[in-house]
Parts: sequence; C-alpha cells; structure tokens
Amino acid sequence: MKKIDKIALAYLVGTSLFYGLLIVVQKIGLNFGLEPLSFSFSRSAIIVFISLVFFSSQLKSIKYIKKCQLRDLLILGIASAASILILFVGQNITTAVNAGFLIRLTPLFVLPLAYLLLKEKPLGSSIFFMLIMLVGTFLLTTHGAMIVPHLGDLLIILVAMVIAFQNVFAKKIMHRVSTDLVIFFRVFISALLIVVLIPFLLGSQSTNSLFESPFYVLVAAILYFLSVICQYRAIKLVGPFIATAFFLSGSLLSALFAYVLLGEALSFMQWAGAIGILLGGYLLIKKNLIGKELAI
Repeated sequence: MKKIDKIALAYLVGTSLFYGLLIVVQKIGLNFGLEPLSFSFSRSAIIVFISLVFFSSQLKSIKYIKKCQLRDLLILGIASAASILILFVGQNITTAVNAGFLIRLTPLFVLPLAYLLLKEKPLGSSIFFMLIMLVGTFLLTTHGAMIVPHLGDLLIILVAMVIAFQNVFAKKIMHRVSTDLVIFFRVFISALLIVVLIPFLLGSQSTNSLFESPFYVLVAAILYFLSVICQYRAIKLVGPFIATAFFLSGSLLSALFAYVLLGEALSFMQWAGAIGILLGGYLLIKKNLIGKELAI
C-alpha cells in the first residue's frame, strides 16, 4: 500500500472512530438530562472557538478568495447548519431506530450527485460493497426489524441528501480552494449559525448545557471537530463516495463503544450486521486503496 493510501485509510478510520465515539458521548450527556438543542448550541459555541484557533494560520488567505469561491464556501456552511437543525426536528417526530438507519442512506445520494457535479462514477464492485455495509447497518441499527414509517422519516432522508450534497460539493470546492479552508468554513459557518439561530428560536434556556455539563459538551465538540477534519481530508484523497460509504462503519464503532461504556448488549442480528459492515468496509478499502477505481 502506498503512503498516500495509508494516509487516506488513517483519515477514513479516524472519521469513523471519532464520530462513533461522539454518538456515545452525546448519548451519555443526554442521559444526564441535557436537552438536545441546548447540547447542540453549547457544542457549536465551543466549535466556533476551536475552529478559529486551529485554523488561525489559514485565516489570512481568506482575503485572496474569489467571490464565487466565497459564495460556494458559505453555501457549504449553511447547508451543514441546515442539516443539523433539520435532523433535530426530524428526530423528534420519528423513532431513534428509523433516524439511526435512514441517516445512513447518504452514500446512495452521493452516487448521482458525484456523477453530476464531479463526473465521478465508481465501478459496480464498490457500489456492491457499499450495499453490503448498508445491509449490515440496517441489521445493526434495527435488530433486523422492519421500519414503521413516520412523518419525520422524510426529514431524516432530506438530511441524508443534504449531507451527500455537502460531501460532493466540498470536493468540488477543493479543486480551487485549500482543504483546510473548506473545512474551516464548513465547521465555522455551520457552528456560528447554530449559535445564533437556536437562542433566537428557543430563547436563553437553550444555552444552559454549557454550564450544566461542560465536560461532555467539550468532549463532544472536540470529537465532532476531529471527525469533520478526518472526513474532509479523506474526501480530498479518495473522493466523496468512498469516504461516505466507509462512514457507515461509524455505526459499528458506536455500538461497540456503547457496549463497553454503557453496557448495551448486542443481539445476534446486530452481530450479523457488524460482520456485514466489517466485510463490506474491508472489501471497499482493498479495492479502492489498492485498485484505485476513482480518478481523484
């Protein structure tokens, strides 16, 4: 495996690792009684600060960005904020099982968007391996039970589509703007909008979690920030489809972390799903980080 392939693999694994742990940390925080939107506000406030500090050396180059590039970066940040807020609304009017699985339909929407915006088309084998991971994710998140439709499901599917657009559009922007600047605008604009909008919509009570449970909020902010950095750098190296498809493995890591940290046992169907995710992820990586199907 070439050096660049090892770096790409490290970013892919890092994305799933940090995001998988993030889900568990947020669940622990919510179990302590934190309100979801309040948690999101406080996490975003910390992310605004972290992104300014982490990318401080990149901020000087903003003045050299063309207006059309700045427009695209702002669209990316706004789309990210919209997906987060719509997700919270959707989760409130559907079940956790439905939301947990439907949000992972994102790779299916990446396929047409990547072809339309980037002219990228993975071979059939990669799509098949992604479907293996998707079936595994279904078994892991639903225990193999059929999903009962809810009104909020449409919003969750919309979020999956918006996230797919973000990943593809980010790669398109990276052709003209540095990856670090793309990441900065993605996390900073998104977090800033959430910090502004949530108190405006819900009032001052939405800011309480930062003071009630600062440890979980801080850890969640750091994990979220690291997961976005790894994901977008992976997108730069291997493209949005492979990066998004491998992201399905995050559900496996969340389940394992929940088992270790929260004592949540896995059923036989969930273990079968875990094996499917591992198998599909292994075949996807083997094919694309050695076979190189995509022209990046």
